[in-house]
Amino acid sequence: MEEEWQPDAIVELKISQIKKDLFEYIEKNSERIDSNIPVFYGHVLSILENSFPQISDSLHDQFIDDVSVKVLETSKKSKDVEYIEKLFAHAIRTRRSKAGKVIFDIILGIKLMDLGRYTQAIEALKKFRTVDAIICTAIAYCYYSLATEEGASKTQSGGRPSDMELRAREQMIELVRLKPPVGRLRFPQVVQDLKLNKIFWYMLKLAIEWFPQEPEFIRIGLEKAKKDGNREIRGELLKIASEKYFDDMFFLRELYHFRIEGREASGAAAVVRQMMQQHPKELEPIYYGLQLSIISMQTNAYSSFRKIAVEKGIPVNILLLQDFAFVLISGKKTEAFAILEDIKKRLVSKNHYLMLIDYLAQDTFSEDEKRVKTAKKVLLDSIDQYCLLQLRMKD
Repeated sequence: MEEEWQPDAIVELKISQIKKDLFEYIEKNSERIDSNIPVFYGHVLSILENSFPQISDSLHDQFIDDVSVKVLETSKKSKDVEYIEKLFAHAIRTRRSKAGKVIFDIILGIKLMDLGRYTQAIEALKKFRTVDAIICTAIAYCYYSLATEEGASKTQSGGRPSDMELRAREQMIELVRLKPPVGRLRFPQVVQDLKLNKIFWYMLKLAIEWFPQEPEFIRIGLEKAKKDGNREIRGELLKIASEKYFDDMFFLRELYHFRIEGREASGAAAVVRQMMQQHPKELEPIYYGLQLSIISMQTNAYSSFRKIAVEKGIPVNILLLQDFAFVLISGKKTEAFAILEDIKKRLVSKNHYLMLIDYLAQDTFSEDEKRVKTAKKVLLDSIDQYCLLQLRMKD
C-alpha cells in the first residue's frame, strides 16, 4: 500500500522526535558507534527507509547531516582529524546528494581551527571564501591567531604589523571585494558552539578599526545582525555609521527602521529630519515622514508632510494609500472606507491587492482586541511594502 503523502512540515515534526531518540542513543553508545561507523549508518538508513519511505531528498540529507555532527560532538575522538574525515566520508556516501560534501569540508576546516591547527584550517577553508562571509572572517582569524602565537603582532606597540597580521587584514579586504552571501550556510548546533559567530564579530570589529574609511564592513555586519536578530550589535554598528557616514542614505534608512522597531518615535523623527537635510530632493524622507505621522497619529505632522509630498510630486496612489492608512488608524471608519472606494476606482488594475486591504480594514474595527492589533500591523506593513516598491526603494 502506497504511503499517504504528507507536507514536509508535518514530516519534519515526526522526524524531530525520531532524531531526539536517535541522539539519546548516540550519547549512550558513542564508543560502540566509533568502533563500527558503517554499521551505524546502515542503522540510520534503515530508520529513515522504514519510517519515511517517501521522504524528500532535502529532509533525508538534513537528517544525515545532523546525526553525523551529533556523532562528532559526542565522540571522544572528536579531536582526531583522521577520525573526522572517516566519519564524514561515510556521511557523504549515505546522503542522496553528494553536493553536501561542501558543508562537511567546511566543518572539518572549522574543527581544525577550533583545535588550533590554523595553517591546516586555512588550507581547508580558503576554497570556500565565496560561499559565506563567515568563512572569510574565519580564515582571517586563523592568520591573526598565528600572528598572536608568534608574538609578532606589533600593532599594539605601534610597530609595523607582522606578515601574518597583514594576511589577516588582506582576508578582511577580500571579504569586501568578494562580497559573499551573509548567513547562507546553516550550520548544525555543534558548529555554532565552536564560536563561529564570536569569531565573525571579533574580526569585523578589528576590520572597522583597521580600515576606518571602509563602510562595507558596517553594511555586512548590519546584514548579519538583522538575520541573527541581534539588536544590540545592530545598535552598536548604527552608532558608528551615524558618526562616520551621517549623510549616507543606506545607513540613515537602516537607522530609521531601527528606531521604528524600537518604538522610538522621537529618534525616528530626528532621522527623518536628517534625511531631509542631507537629501532635500529625495521623496524617500517625505514618505517616511508620512509613515511616522501615521504611526504616531499626529494630525499636524501628517498635514505638513502631505503638503510637502504634493509639492514634490509624490505618486498619487501612494498618497491616497497614506491618507487611507492615517484615517483608518485614527478610527474614522466611514471616512476610511470612502477613501478606499475612491482608491479602487482609480487603481482598477490593483483590485486583487485592494481586496486584501479591504478585508484587513474590516478586521481593524473588530471587537476582538487581539484581532484588531494584528490586522493593523499587517495592513500597515503591507501598505508600506507596496509604497516602497512603487518608489523603487525596496531593498
